[in-house]
Amino acid sequence: MEPLIEAATRTIEDLRRDMRDGLAGQAPDLLNRRPYPAGNTIAGLVAHMYDAGNFLLHAGLGEAVARDREAQFAATMHDADALLAQVDRATGNLLALAARYTAADLARHQEFRGNATVGAWFVLHACSHLLEHWGQIQTIRDSHGA
Repeated sequence: MEPLIEAATRTIEDLRRDMRDGLAGQAPDLLNRRPYPAGNTIAGLVAHMYDAGNFLLHAGLGEAVARDREAQFAATMHDADALLAQVDRATGNLLALAARYTAADLARHQEFRGNATVGAWFVLHACSHLLEHWGQIQTIRDSHGA
């Protein structure tokens, strides 16, 4: 396994553990509450962050994936167990995608949003994007009574 993929795998696995520890037992109201009128819910952020990771890791492999960002942010969850089951499924998907990367994939440049983008960027950006939204989720959780 390439060192970058090994590091990304650890980041994704650590995030799953942290999310399980940080969101287990949270009330459905908290998971689906908007922190302010135009804000995103925890459920919506979870749907978005993992879908974006899927999109980015596929893009780095040169594979197109359809996305519906509005639906991601509109997602709701009936309880924390359902949310964490989604995290587990999505984590498994991201780990499987990351494991497909070869040294050639990481080094290859391809057009992405008008730029020649190296494959390693997709892996790094997927990880940073996941962690950015985890930070938002913790802030919502902590500001609304964890």
